[in-house]
Amino acid sequence: MRLAGAIDIGGTRTKIGVVGEDGSVLTHGAVRTSTDGEPAPLVDAIVAALQPMVANRSVSGIGVSVAGFLDHERGAMIGNANLPALCGFPLRRTLEERLGRDCRLEVDSNASTVAEYRFGAGRGSARLLGIAVGTGVGGGVLLGGKLQRFTGECAGDLGHVVVTPKGRRCTCGALGCLEAMVCSAALSERAGGRSVSEVVKGARKGDPHCLDALTETGWWLGLGLASLSPLFGPDRIVIGGGVAVAGEYLLEPARMSYGVHAGDDLKKRVQIVGSSFDGWEGMIGAASLFLEPE
Repeated sequence: MRLAGAIDIGGTRTKIGVVGEDGSVLTHGAVRTSTDGEPAPLVDAIVAALQPMVANRSVSGIGVSVAGFLDHERGAMIGNANLPALCGFPLRRTLEERLGRDCRLEVDSNASTVAEYRFGAGRGSARLLGIAVGTGVGGGVLLGGKLQRFTGECAGDLGHVVVTPKGRRCTCGALGCLEAMVCSAALSERAGGRSVSEVVKGARKGDPHCLDALTETGWWLGLGLASLSPLFGPDRIVIGGGVAVAGEYLLEPARMSYGVHAGDDLKKRVQIVGSSFDGWEGMIGAASLFLEPE
């Protein structure tokens, strides 16, 4: 079985591992996405964690999923308010030099959507919209199996559609972006400062504060999806990312909100489903850069 190394750089955590051509994760780990204003600490941590994983394996290359816009050559990130230290940094070239292997970069929302299309909840979709909800919010679009690249080598900054003019201040500077209303920080605030994992655990135990926090977050998510759907006309929307580990506690209120805000045609034909990969979809999609079917 062909293998590829994978790196998924998120706003808070960077996931690392080795993935097989069938989408299976053979080994994985994570490091904190710490830049301290400079890229070097993050690169050092990635190399230290990944080198032992690939040292005794024949890997086709290293796929890298990055939370931000990429330049046209896909060699560097050019925009992300949550990771300013990586903007303009020659990430692909640096990782190739440090790891001694070919590397390819992809926008994280694209990578996640590809993983769902090839191996997960997006299989069989003709018009797939993938949304990743975590430290930030991003989206990828596949039409007939082909990624759409409008801005920054992706479908654009879908998380920054404004859903309320009086909402939270977003890291981009605007008020009431979808990202600002549904990201992990927003969920944590609604739950009195508890982390995402604590909120999910609390919801499973029936804690009303945690359930209310997820319900409100899901309501804003559904509104955002209803706003995006007329642009892309999806037949299926897959929700992934760190906040999506809440599963139906998040998805059910999102579906209800979508039903309130979406047009009649969209309500009838659009499915909203959760990711199949428990947060590892970005890494699996990154590996797919080297593991496309032959």
